[in-house]
Amino acid sequence: MRFGLGKVPFESGGARRVLACASWLLVVAAPLVAEAAPPNGNAKPPTGARSSTQFTLRREEAGGPNARTARQRMRAGDCAGAIPAFDEAIRVTIEPTLRRDRGLCHEKLDEPYPAIDDYRAYLMARPDAPDADQIRDRLGRLEEQVGVGGRSKTKHEDEEPSSVQASGEASFSMNGSSASPSASAGSKKTEQSEVLGPRAGEQEKSYDYYRKQEDAEESAANSSLRYGDGFILGAYLMMPRYFFNKNGASDLAYGVGLSLRYSTGPTVTLIADVGYGGIGDVGSDGALGGPTVFLGAEARLPFTKYASDQIVLGGGGDFERLVVSRSKVGGNLWGLRLRGGYRHVFGPQFAIEAMVDGGYGSFVLQDGSQGMGSLGGYFGVLVGF
Repeated sequence: MRFGLGKVPFESGGARRVLACASWLLVVAAPLVAEAAPPNGNAKPPTGARSSTQFTLRREEAGGPNARTARQRMRAGDCAGAIPAFDEAIRVTIEPTLRRDRGLCHEKLDEPYPAIDDYRAYLMARPDAPDADQIRDRLGRLEEQVGVGGRSKTKHEDEEPSSVQASGEASFSMNGSSASPSASAGSKKTEQSEVLGPRAGEQEKSYDYYRKQEDAEESAANSSLRYGDGFILGAYLMMPRYFFNKNGASDLAYGVGLSLRYSTGPTVTLIADVGYGGIGDVGSDGALGGPTVFLGAEARLPFTKYASDQIVLGGGGDFERLVVSRSKVGGNLWGLRLRGGYRHVFGPQFAIEAMVDGGYGSFVLQDGSQGMGSLGGYFGVLVGF
């Protein structure tokens, strides 16, 4: 079989065979050519092929780095430093929780007006949020404080914003940079050492959890039995108790009475105990008894959170009148007493205590005096005001 080029014509039968061979070669060579050909920008991967590219999806916090910075500073107690970061974050997002958290910072800084604006914005955006009632209570307290409303406002009566920014964020007439008048002179400001949120390294929990912590801290700060100042009224029982001198120990003694105290702050409490003390069986011929007075002070040393459990150390001057019930002969005991023990506080106003009480003094009789000591237990119940 021959075929020609140029002017040499194909033979009819041979031409058909040549075309068949050429077609077969194209079918065989096409995949090899495609595999060897470099990829171009318009080439599509074969159907079903997997891409080797890995994608990492990450949820970005609303407000970006400024929001993270603001909340970190807030949790560290730096509300003054957190406010500018909150301002920047709120400019780029409508996330309502940023307004709530900035409001908490303004309230911590005793800036009621911007706090009111932020709380209103949060409640208007999320009137049914899990913490809406708590924020509504805060808003009501601030409105009462500055005289612009109060808790009589219903759940959905939050004021409309005065302007809306292009980003959709509600902006009120008073923003975080506005000057705010101070609280009324008659309001009592509670100092707080923590802000809502986890401490460094602590796993974040719900807002309700931190609100309860804050309430407990406020209660402890205002309790005369914990960290605050104020009056305390109590009742005590001293038993068993014994007196002793150079001749030996007395019969079983006792003491009962009332205690009036005043806490000057987190540590020191002034004490005045007034009651009745006796030795021996009440009503027997040899029994002694009479009024007792103790004036002194104590130091509270808490060792659990919010001062619920305390070591108590105290001391002061003691006077006791001891008279024989039958002969009416007796004397006066003047001395010093020391006490120490444990106290547990329930809630903000109630406590129980158990201590060891002892002292030494001079028992003055009609015909002279002699040294006398005492040792016993002291149990009390206390109510703080």
